[in-house]
Amino acid sequence: MGIINGGPMLVSLKAGIAYLAMPKTGSTAIEAALAPDSDILMSGHPNLKHMRLRRFERYVRPLLPASDVETVAVIREPIEWLSSWYRYRSRPQLDGRPNSTAQISFNEFVEAWLQDDPPAYARVGKPAEFLAPPQDGPEISHLFRYDAFDMFVEFLSDRFDRSLAVPHMNVSPAIDVDLSPALRAQLCENLSADYELYEDALCR
Repeated sequence: MGIINGGPMLVSLKAGIAYLAMPKTGSTAIEAALAPDSDILMSGHPNLKHMRLRRFERYVRPLLPASDVETVAVIREPIEWLSSWYRYRSRPQLDGRPNSTAQISFNEFVEAWLQDDPPAYARVGKPAEFLAPPQDGPEISHLFRYDAFDMFVEFLSDRFDRSLAVPHMNVSPAIDVDLSPALRAQLCENLSADYELYEDALCR
């Protein structure tokens, strides 16, 4: 499952962090706030700007002059994360395209996402896949919850030694995203690893 759209992967040696931009977690706004103070900014091809933890540790960390750079990311409540994708892909700009969700319900989107080979409109991956560490490699150093975004901004302000203002950008349209109870139960089971990361983010 591919993950696309959103802000960049960036590294600041002064702040000692590498921000890995999981889509649908405010990454575009983070780019606007941190880009001026970043040493590395990857915001072009999706494989670069949405570089997963495993790829970062394998390809980028060996190039860094400092060994104490810590990784940081934001995770969203998993079902809310999926609903954000669904709403984002319902926008008029995608009408008629294979990845548009304008003509389907959220239940249909989730049923498609649960397939082994989902159609284009439901091919968005999982947060746990994005944050999976390399074999015998380090886990994400700092993981913040999207619904406690102010704590993340406070962390960044401390690391960058300045007060940061993070604008609210790329807001998805408001749409009814209710799920049937049976489908919600199936989805929660499928997202168990993602919920474990989400709950653990409180303790990092």
